[in-house]
Amino acid sequence: MAGNRRQFVSGMAATLSALGAVPALAKSAKPFAPFLGPRSRVLFVNDLSGDPDGLFAAVHAILSPSIELRGIVGTSAGNRQENAQGAADLAKEMLRLTGRAGKVPVFAGSEKKLAAPGTPDRSPGAQAIVDEAMRTDSALPLYVAVGGGLTELASALMIEPAIARKLTLVWIGGDPYPAGGKEFNFSVDPIAAQHVFNESQVPIWQVTSGVYKTCTVSETELQAYVAPCGAIGAWLYTKMIEQSAKMGEFKFNIGETYTLGDSPLVLLTALTDWVPGAWAPPFVFTRTGSSPYDEVFAPHLLANGAYETRSEGRKIRVYQTVDTRMMFGDFFAKLRVNADK
Repeated sequence: MAGNRRQFVSGMAATLSALGAVPALAKSAKPFAPFLGPRSRVLFVNDLSGDPDGLFAAVHAILSPSIELRGIVGTSAGNRQENAQGAADLAKEMLRLTGRAGKVPVFAGSEKKLAAPGTPDRSPGAQAIVDEAMRTDSALPLYVAVGGGLTELASALMIEPAIARKLTLVWIGGDPYPAGGKEFNFSVDPIAAQHVFNESQVPIWQVTSGVYKTCTVSETELQAYVAPCGAIGAWLYTKMIEQSAKMGEFKFNIGETYTLGDSPLVLLTALTDWVPGAWAPPFVFTRTGSSPYDEVFAPHLLANGAYETRSEGRKIRVYQTVDTRMMFGDFFAKLRVNADK
């Protein structure tokens, strides 16, 4: 098999070198898309009306052809200004600016955290998760990518517990192991987070605060690589400048860097590679080779966000680091090749 693989690669190299027109063709070609189409389905769940990092991650997801974006769920960040309907409206605006209006459904999530354990909030966003997970007409694996509280997923799991075996949660949230703590996304809805960790069997890929805080870019990078990239690039850069000004009103000087902590949602769903040695169907595309992780028993999550270690049960992925070079390089490149297309 290895010999066949080398023969295939060398043959392709010879073919490409013989095609003198390839460089010019690539320059004018439409944005790259995988020959066989998407490799996974994704529901993108995010408090888009809060911190603008969610906006950058959402646009990255919209522009990533290896995922079939099955919907965007706008959620609340836990206050009146950063609400679910406002987040859904921003999702629609991003889809319009990227030329995808009407092609990706948008749902509003819950406006409030769960009132009590075992009591779901039957929002359109929660129902969208149930409906997508229960589909029987697609063999593509489903990721629910959450950059915020876990209200909608917890509600969906309460409404239909069977979906726990039909999706994988990729969550930006929780403080680092082994201690844990009251990290922001956990604090949006502690009851929901406890239900997902303690009462369900859903697979989890977790990016804790210690990792997502490393996803930092400079404002000058955004000015150079985002702002010039069509209507959506200018819109994103404007949102970032507005955020800087808003923080300045509170006498907080953010300097010239910003953390785009929700971007691993796209890295870990759209930019996966294949399991080594899997050269025959069915192929498995769950390896994140440049973003290492530990597999640990899912902890018992306490009301204060602390982790109580367990020695049995299901194992979850806890990422040690993420490949920020590929993540941001891919994002900047996709903005550029998709600009005004």
